[in-house]
Amino acid sequence: MFHLAALLTLVAVSGPAALAAPSAAPQVLPLNSATAEQFSSLPGVDDATATAIVQLRGDRGALNSVEELRALGLQGSTLDALRANTSIEIVAATDASKSYKTVDDVMAAFSAEPTVLDVQGMAMQYTHTNRDQVERWLRASKNAAILPELKLRYTYDTDRDVDYAYISGTDEDFEFDQGGQDWGQDYRVELRWRLDELVMNSERIRVISEAQDVVKLRDKVLGEVTRIYFDRRRLQTDLLLSPPSDLKSQVEDQLRLMELTAELDAYTGGQFSGAL
Repeated sequence: MFHLAALLTLVAVSGPAALAAPSAAPQVLPLNSATAEQFSSLPGVDDATATAIVQLRGDRGALNSVEELRALGLQGSTLDALRANTSIEIVAATDASKSYKTVDDVMAAFSAEPTVLDVQGMAMQYTHTNRDQVERWLRASKNAAILPELKLRYTYDTDRDVDYAYISGTDEDFEFDQGGQDWGQDYRVELRWRLDELVMNSERIRVISEAQDVVKLRDKVLGEVTRIYFDRRRLQTDLLLSPPSDLKSQVEDQLRLMELTAELDAYTGGQFSGAL
């Protein structure tokens, strides 16, 4: 469908290494063709991680950005090392072979991609802000006071008039008494309920407060994901209906498309690219 117009490799190198002499420059690996052995040579990337990267790439056919590797649980210095020492091949392409006459024709071109609701669901799952989870917290906190406070006491009176006692649930777990009683052993079990906690316990109040914070975070995440999703869709539509003719504009548009894809991967833990 698309006609190849140009192919170039982008190399992202940041930090002091970018200013070093050519001989001191770090090894830059092509993300979509490097071997597991090559990946493991990068700082912060062990053999297991390198193998997992190659496996994920094979499962998906290709990787559009380093952010897709969040699906493997990678973060921090490992992602930074991969961002600084890998490259992505970008194919700038145009398509003049097909005309689109209706809105449905245009939208059908993206029918294989996740919907905005799908992506919102991925984001809520990754950020642990989905409504079902908050509801589970609230239900658990409501039932927290049903379980009683349990206290066990065991007393052993020796024949030398020295008492030893172990009491659970107290600040002092061991007691020593010279007074003494008749020789013998004593067991006690105490269950205590707080009736006021059954109505509205402190744990439920805390969970309600945290649930409100989660709702605010969820609204912020969904707002950002929705904005990025439709920015990306508008760019895709422009590339489909009126692709630029000069190479520089084509590359800039492809870079922007990759950037928006990477942002959605960052919010979804790499699930977005996995669903494309």
